[in-house]
Amino acid sequence: MGWSGRMLTMSRRGPGAARLSVEENTRVVLAVLAGEMTLAEAARRHGVTPQAVGQWRDRFLEAGKASLESRMPGSAKGAGSQAERRLRAEAEQLKLALAEATVQLRIWSKGAEHVDAVPSRTSKR
Repeated sequence: MGWSGRMLTMSRRGPGAARLSVEENTRVVLAVLAGEMTLAEAARRHGVTPQAVGQWRDRFLEAGKASLESRMPGSAKGAGSQAERRLRAEAEQLKLALAEATVQLRIWSKGAEHVDAVPSRTSKR
């Protein structure tokens, strides 16, 4: 089998090839990131292409970055899922509505204290 045949075999894993578990993928990625082996070495040892190992590495790093960003206070990406963002926006609108209603209630209450001092249009004082 020549070079191109070997690449073809590695790029298409046959039905007999075992899939690596998440834990195994993680160990491979960590070994590559630690410099213990190259992408090519990792791919050769696990019967996949270097591109596949590179994709694992990239996804691993992206997920780690996203996780760190989501924990940053005030982070735009840390706002969570679309549903969480929608609920936060709704909560903010409800807080504003409650604040406005509280102010109006106080104004009405103060006005009610002085209602007897204001002559009515129908009274003949």
